[in-house]
Amino acid sequence: MASYDEKFNHALNYLNRPDITNPTGDKPICYVTYDVRDAIDMKRIIKETLIPKAKYFGFEVKLFSIGQHILEYLSNYPDKDELLDDSYSEDEIFESLAVETQETKWMEKAILDFQEQVKTAEHPLIVVTDLEMLHPLYKMGLIENTIYNKITVPILVLYPGEAQGFAKRFLNFYNLDGNYRSKNF
Repeated sequence: MASYDEKFNHALNYLNRPDITNPTGDKPICYVTYDVRDAIDMKRIIKETLIPKAKYFGFEVKLFSIGQHILEYLSNYPDKDELLDDSYSEDEIFESLAVETQETKWMEKAILDFQEQVKTAEHPLIVVTDLEMLHPLYKMGLIENTIYNKITVPILVLYPGEAQGFAKRFLNFYNLDGNYRSKNF
């Protein structure tokens, strides 16, 4: 817990200082990595530690749950009956959804739409949660690269995995991915 506490302090301090990040061209987005085994505990840590800390830094926290958006997307999926068709294997269904997710960029649009909704708050902070739900559909590095130049509200992504420099290893079993631009804590 102490290491997450320290990571949150560093990340919030970084995001609270746009004068430091913006002149260099950096966008106000960063990642706090956490051990995959702590995924369940992270829900509690968000409520008990991260949100109070962010409020102390003056942020108005807005949670963006990847899992909730995937669930909403699948609930409204036009060909939902095809997903339940026994003639398709699980791999075929996930592959089809992954291709559609990448082609339509619906997750990127959802994050940018959410940013538009919350930017009227006095000092908003978007905290992206449930990133593990992207597996096996998509990777956050691809999402970040698409939205990076459109980020105007500070975003803190809670990332299940590990980081080395700017590269990250999603869920600790994907290969190290260097497609990220943002700072890791």
